[in-house]
Order: sequence, then structure tokens, then C-alpha cells
Amino acid sequence: MPISKFVPVLALFSVGVTAPALAEFKTGSFMTKDGAEITPTLQTGVSSNSNFFSTPNDEESRLIWTIAPKIAAQIDNGPDSYKLNLGTKTSFHNKDTTDNFTQVNVGIGTHQEFTSQHRLDVTGIADWLYEPRGSGLSEGLGDAAAELIKYQQQNISTRYEYGALSSKAQVALTAGYSSKEYQNFRTISQFRDFDKSLVGITGYYNTQAATRTFVELTKEDYRYDVIDSDGISRNSDDTKVLLGVEWEATAVTSGSVKLGYQNKTFDSNLREDFSGLSWEAAVNWQPLSYSTVQLMTSRAAKDPLVEGDYIRESVYGITWNHAWSDFLSSQAGVNYIDEQYTGNVGREDKTKTARLGLNYIATNFGMISTYIDFVDKNSTQPTIEFDHVVVGINFTFALKANDDV
Repeated sequence: MPISKFVPVLALFSVGVTAPALAEFKTGSFMTKDGAEITPTLQTGVSSNSNFFSTPNDEESRLIWTIAPKIAAQIDNGPDSYKLNLGTKTSFHNKDTTDNFTQVNVGIGTHQEFTSQHRLDVTGIADWLYEPRGSGLSEGLGDAAAELIKYQQQNISTRYEYGALSSKAQVALTAGYSSKEYQNFRTISQFRDFDKSLVGITGYYNTQAATRTFVELTKEDYRYDVIDSDGISRNSDDTKVLLGVEWEATAVTSGSVKLGYQNKTFDSNLREDFSGLSWEAAVNWQPLSYSTVQLMTSRAAKDPLVEGDYIRESVYGITWNHAWSDFLSSQAGVNYIDEQYTGNVGREDKTKTARLGLNYIATNFGMISTYIDFVDKNSTQPTIEFDHVVVGINFTFALKANDDV
């Protein structure tokens, strides 16, 4: 589906009208006797996917029902805080119960301020997930896999920052560890289990109020549990040096931009190393109190999941959020991803996506969200190409928020 087919639809959202401040659905919470703030939410929905298996031909549609309860707990103790997030998502499909699944997400975090100059953040995440049909290890296979491919991933990260927020300079030290392990189809998936460690240091300098420049150095080590089926190791060391600037909300904009150099070196000299330009940028432009435009772009070399040595990925996106009233808001966005595969693969993918959405706050207890997602993927490998349209509606329920807070 060419992107030009839904550009006229985007134009429908460009008609400006006078509107109040940005509409926001506020979730309520309750306090336990131990001082924990508990925030439960429940989202249910139904969607229709016109090409469920992401195939270039013989497209098959699916009707999908979802239910996703979540609960968040937080304890504040002065400047310190402790957080716990628990959530699940269950999907039911109308044609084949094989595609039904329940994923689980667990997250914890703590923020400590020992003094005005010493701050520490620690986060941990554990997920039990399933790859969507036609993506990941089942890319280009359609419905050939007998069941969904499932995997688990964990991540723990720490960040220590020294220097008062009001001082001219600060320095931040980061460290982290993550892993990914597949749970089935082990004859193939065992070659994609990996562990990743990260260390980094960032130096900040305040140039003016709410703005600071920085130099960021990070090093990530990728270690795969089993050598690839061709006998060539995928282990690599990835180093980035980025210069950047970040600024908090001003009268119109806020965001972060960083640009620099990336070097990805493989243990095996039979794989192609990467050395070149890398960047990350995310900018919010808010010309009106009820209207925001978000711009983002990035470029980096990343590990492929199926084939090749690395992917040189470039991403560009823009999203427009607009509040038409206290209860009605809309979202319109487009993204473009260019992926160039290296390592005697000769593959390049270009993916265009778009979303149109409307949110309506029906009561103090819930919100109704409708959306249309478009995906158009082109590739030098014909079996990878596909397009699909997903139309859906979600209902989000929460406790009534205390407007006095």
C-alpha cells in the first residue's frame, strides 16, 4: 500500500479549530496503609489485521480481541522513590487458537538522592513475549511455523550522576546488562540467544537555563550463546562517541540531539565491521498549548535477527497530537525506516508506516481510542515484502482521578 494512498486522510486532520488545553486521560490511584500509591488500569480492545502473516501474496485476515490489565505501585520517601509495574496482555484470534497468547511484563525501579550532588537510578525489566506472525525468526515464512515463537528478555541498568543540578557541570556513569533467550524452535533459535553488557560515561555542561551540552561515550559487548550454523561467531564490540545538546521545555520546543561516531567490531574477521556516522534526535515542537509535533530520527549499525553481519538502519518519523476539546484528541504520524544489510546478503528493506487515531474521554473512568495503522514494506527480497492495514478500537478503564492533585 503506497504511502500516497493515505496522505489525503492525513489532510483531514489539518483543519484547525479553536481548542482548549491538551486533553489528557488522568488515571486515579489509592494509597495503602504502608504509603504505597497503587494505580490499576485495564485495557480491552478488538482489531482487524488485513494481512496477519505479513505475506506478499495470499493475504489472510484476522480478528483479534485483547485484554491487558496493569498495576503500578510507587512509594515516595522525600526525593527517593520506589516503583513496581506488573502487566499482562492476552490476545484471542478468531480463526486459529494456535495464535492466542499471553505475555507478561515486570518492571522495578528506584531513584535515590543521597545529597544534592549524588543521584542513583536502578531499573530492572523482565518480559515473556511472542513474536508477531511473519516477523523476527518467522520473517517471510507466512504460516509455516506450527506455533508462535516465544522468548524471554531481561534488562538491568544503573545510572549514577554526580554534580548538583544547578552547577555548571555534571558527570553520569551508566552500566547495564541484558539478555534474550528463545523458548522454542531451538534448532534455529539457539543461534540468536545473546547477552549484552553496557558501560558508559557522559559529561554535561550547562550553557544556559534548562539547556546543557554533553559528550557521551558508550561501549556494548554482544555475546551469543551458540556459534552460528555457518561456524562464524556473531560476537561483537560496539563503541559510540556522541556530541549532543538537550533542553527542557521552552516556550515552543524541547528535545535532545546527539551526533557522532560508531565503531562495531566483530570477533571474527570473516564478518564485516562497521565504522561511521551515527545519530539520535527527538524534538517536540508545541506551537499551541493544545497541539504538539514530535520529530525523531536515528542512524546506527545494529545486529540482524535472521541474516547478514549488521544492518545499517536509518529511521525518520513525525507525529502530530492535537486536542480538539477537553475530551477529544487526535494523533497522526508517519515513519520511514531504511535497512541496509551487509555480509554478502545484498538485501535492503524500506518500510513506511502511518497511524491515524482518535481518543475520546468518555467518563472520569475511561477512554475510547480508535486507530488505523498502515504498513508498506518493500525489499530486494520479494518474499519479505508485504503491506497490511490494522483497524482497531480500545477501551481503557481506570479509577477516577483526584482533580485536586
